[in-house]
Amino acid sequence: MKFSIYYLLFFAFTCMYCAIKKSSNPAEISEKVTTGLPYLTYQRENLFPGNGSLLRAEDGVALEDGSIAVVDQAKGFRLIEKDGSNRPFGNFADVDFSLDAPENTTAPNGINLEPDGKHLLMCDVASGKIYRTNIASEKVELIYDHPYGVNSIYRDKKGAIWFTQSMKNTTLEELWDPIKNLLRNGAVYRMVDLNSIPNKIAEGLVCANRIAMDKAEKQLFVAETGRHKVHSFDVGSSSGKTKYSVVVASVQYPDNILIDTEGRLIAALVLNYQVVAVDLENHSQHIIFEGATKENLEVSSDYKSLLPGFLTGMFFSVDGKTLYIANLENNL
Repeated sequence: MKFSIYYLLFFAFTCMYCAIKKSSNPAEISEKVTTGLPYLTYQRENLFPGNGSLLRAEDGVALEDGSIAVVDQAKGFRLIEKDGSNRPFGNFADVDFSLDAPENTTAPNGINLEPDGKHLLMCDVASGKIYRTNIASEKVELIYDHPYGVNSIYRDKKGAIWFTQSMKNTTLEELWDPIKNLLRNGAVYRMVDLNSIPNKIAEGLVCANRIAMDKAEKQLFVAETGRHKVHSFDVGSSSGKTKYSVVVASVQYPDNILIDTEGRLIAALVLNYQVVAVDLENHSQHIIFEGATKENLEVSSDYKSLLPGFLTGMFFSVDGKTLYIANLENNL
């Protein structure tokens, strides 16, 4: 049977912006676990910026001034202001970034705001290139060109860069068969600094996806989408050496993940149309976003058709009051 483009999007990230809505979660969870957690449902009027101006906005970050930066397949980055107005961001043409050239298949995927708050890292899941952008000057540098596509990236406070290789692909098209066949050629790498050669710290993963660290940066978290797991690694405080720890969460098709201000693991479940919070101490789970709602079901028996695309990623505003949900579509 021909591989469906919708299964292809299991690796992608849907753009929705969710309105907070009061409701009760059907799961019985302690007050400690649910403190400060919203329950969100999809509302079509909350698409952001709402004009379809984005292209494959798989991931994003909130900046201190209230604007947000999202990856964009055509431009590298787009900067979106609070009122929804947006523009291309970063001088990506200076590093020969181009969607138009046949030999330059681009797929900007992961984005990370460095600890200094002055630079953005972006990795390309098709080309394997990693770019660094100065927010003030918009100068872009190509800092590393990996042999295979790079899915997600994170820079820690000591300056080390961590990234995931989902599969051994050199184009977007080469991703799908390995994912469909559950090939275990995903890996995790660490660079000591911007100029160092990456060191492989983990391999044998089926679609290594988003990477994140806890506040103290003593634990590294990696989503393994193909086997429904989020793994943790203990990180040496001085050496940066890693040791495999445990599966901290078993959730269906985890895509983007992050650690919130309370130390909870937040995961986007791409085929479940949900965002969940996992308490890492007692492993309780709480649904933050639910695509299948009573209101949606009253409109259509197929609630999935109401969503702009498969749910794949999310990030909070600086004040924590807004949750943006991102994907491969043209809005958040």
